[in-house]
Amino acid sequence: MKILQITGFKNTGKTTLILKLVKRLKQQQRKVAVIKHHHLQEEAGSTDTERFLLEGADTTILNTPSITIETRRHPDLTEQLAEFEGAMDVVLIEGYKQEAYPKIVLTYSFSDGHTNVSEIGIRNILMEADMRYDEAKVMQWFDEWSSGI
Repeated sequence: MKILQITGFKNTGKTTLILKLVKRLKQQQRKVAVIKHHHLQEEAGSTDTERFLLEGADTTILNTPSITIETRRHPDLTEQLAEFEGAMDVVLIEGYKQEAYPKIVLTYSFSDGHTNVSEIGIRNILMEADMRYDEAKVMQWFDEWSSGI
């Protein structure tokens, strides 16, 4: 199982890039999981599931055509990755800047301009990119990186 983090500050294009990478992997018949780190709880209480958790439920299960399980606990990335071992070809992680997995760092925030990556001590950077100009380069790099799966 290959692991790749996509990190950067707010509005750098992390989610948009991950969506493109997932599409690319699925076209290659790869099994892919995405883990998204949200350090802030946005719009708390805006969904029924969130309201159940805020009221004290330890776990909620949302049954739709697929199942979404939400658990109230501080997520441990190592535990989450262990759950995918043997079941996924690739795990893409959005966020968790301080973790040491291989990563692409997006350096331009569409709302705040350039970000200074060196100031926050991000480790194991395989590539830095500005999605305004570097998308083709990122996709070519990703094709090479994922070719050995």
